[in-house]
Amino acid sequence: MTSRILMHVGPSIGNYDVLSAAVQPNIGFASPEFNSAMKNSLEGFRYVTGSDSSYTPFILPGSGTVAMESVMSFIPRGSRILVVSNGVFGDRWEAIMSRYPLILKVLRAEAGKAVSTGEIEHEVSSGRYFAVAMTQVETSTGVRLDVESVAKAVRNHVDLVIVDGVASIGGETMKAAQWGIDVCLTASQKALGAQAGAGLLVASPSAMEKLKGESISGYFADLRNWSDIMNKFLAGGGGYFATPPIGTVFSIQKSMDLIRSETMEARVRRHEICSQAFRAGISHLGLEILASEKLRSNTVSGVMVDGINIADFLQRCMKKGVEFGAGVHPSVRDRYFRVGHMGWVQPAHIITALNAIESSLEEMGKRVDRGSALAAGEIFSRYPGI
Repeated sequence: MTSRILMHVGPSIGNYDVLSAAVQPNIGFASPEFNSAMKNSLEGFRYVTGSDSSYTPFILPGSGTVAMESVMSFIPRGSRILVVSNGVFGDRWEAIMSRYPLILKVLRAEAGKAVSTGEIEHEVSSGRYFAVAMTQVETSTGVRLDVESVAKAVRNHVDLVIVDGVASIGGETMKAAQWGIDVCLTASQKALGAQAGAGLLVASPSAMEKLKGESISGYFADLRNWSDIMNKFLAGGGGYFATPPIGTVFSIQKSMDLIRSETMEARVRRHEICSQAFRAGISHLGLEILASEKLRSNTVSGVMVDGINIADFLQRCMKKGVEFGAGVHPSVRDRYFRVGHMGWVQPAHIITALNAIESSLEEMGKRVDRGSALAAGEIFSRYPGI
């Protein structure tokens, strides 16, 4: 049986030690071992997001969407919210928030593009908004928004700056405290490379103050039900509101240990080099990346391939041991596929992925320039030891 490399956009490439850490028989949510794992995971998430000790970290059962839904805890009824969407998952902010008594304005970009900082700043300066919600890396296209610039541009115009980092945190630079971001969130299985099953977020003191007022949140994802418990874990104790994802927390703890050992600076650099090498190979094949050059992320690439059946192509790659993701952006859905180069990605994964892409395209009669792995290898040769 061919060993599979998971280069979907999340879950991402696994690490045996991280994933096996989730197997913890006969340990419950009241066990001291779990309390310690939760404390270490919460503190590690502060480190990964560039949050200081004034930020409150949360780990919730579920996914990145649960973390997004929990943001409603901070928002009063009737608030005006600006949503910045660069694709399908930016649109998810609108899908969630439109179910609540809020006034929404959405700024959208076409596939592969990003809403400009200038457009966002103009909008918030021309009307009173309670919050701006944006996405650092758009999972549907691989577009990276310059959230540092956007946060600085809107900081004095809104109460809350909210960032979806589901496809970025752990593979892109995030400095929540320094950049003035109030809430940033992710999921355990993406660039953190842990077991699926948890949504994670950090909240600034300003955001936490909003929990004292009116909230439009539902019950399960209402952070007022979780905040005291998180503080108890940080203090070395424990608590209960609903059953936490026990195995996933142990997996997150191991991931955080490895991330601290590697350092976030080195981890981001590794992601950057691997993404550059992958795109060099794709360019050598004569294919195009969906995201505009200056907007390309470290963690996700959309690869445009016209004239083939994408589903057939993905199955061929799967048989060669590499799993990619189908396109989901409506305007180009049948013309591209998505690649996740995140988490524990290494040069060997990139080389194997390119070989699978190249040979599968040739089998389907697509003319390509051979040697994509060599093109990637040339990039890797500049950075020995990554």
